[in-house]
Amino acid sequence: MTISVNNRKKTAKKSFEELIKDLKTSNSEKVRYNAARILGEMGDFQAVEPLIDVLKNDKNGSVRLYAARALGELGDVGATQPLIDSLRLDRNVDVRVRAARALGRLGGDIVVEPLVEALNDENPQVCITATEALIEIGDVATDALIESLDHAKVNVRCDATRALGEIGNPKCVDKIIGMLNDEWVNVRIYAVASLGKLSDKKAVPALIEVMQNNKENDLVRAGAAAALGVLRDQRALLPLRELIINAEELGELEDTALKSFKKIMAANWEAMQGSQNVKKPSFF
Repeated sequence: MTISVNNRKKTAKKSFEELIKDLKTSNSEKVRYNAARILGEMGDFQAVEPLIDVLKNDKNGSVRLYAARALGELGDVGATQPLIDSLRLDRNVDVRVRAARALGRLGGDIVVEPLVEALNDENPQVCITATEALIEIGDVATDALIESLDHAKVNVRCDATRALGEIGNPKCVDKIIGMLNDEWVNVRIYAVASLGKLSDKKAVPALIEVMQNNKENDLVRAGAAAALGVLRDQRALLPLRELIINAEELGELEDTALKSFKKIMAANWEAMQGSQNVKKPSFF
């Protein structure tokens, strides 16, 4: 199999064997990382072992980065442990980011613990990428993420709260409700958003309480109002209406509450009309 390699002067075709040779022996880091990149795109699993060797041993961060990316693209589970080692140990931030992304693509129980550990990485981009990888893995990561909600670092609690909302496993609902009492506002913002995504109406009373709390941050309160609109539970109608009517001035919070009120009315109107035999009202 051959593949075209473009440069300004000419178009050359390199075989798989030539690319492997470039990867292993070239003195040029550019040649080596281009070889790694192209080998990932070619999809030949014979490249896995040479790429693993480069990931472990090449002194250039860019070469290791493209090796990690290529291994993720090839999708061979034999690369899982070397990628875990890179995520944990490589000093190059970009390599750790690529390793996290590759592990998300490979999946499996074995990658959950190292990715959860990476939520505590010193670099924010590694944390973000690890979060996205855990979301991609899905349900298998739920229990470990629930445990991370008790982590001492706020950014870990934020990322775990967000990831659980995206994964959508209802077993985390009670714990996320508890995060509404976290001391950090960012955690509480993610908590109200995740409770809307989890679609469990047991969260409705807690969300109403947050929305009505005048001492709470307005972004958290608006998030709670938005989540109530997603859940579309009739119990939220009166609290939403009262919040809007009693406001001294209308801002983002009240605008969000109004939108949620309308969503709940629209979703429940037929049932309300049948049980109460009343005319459809104007909203206010």
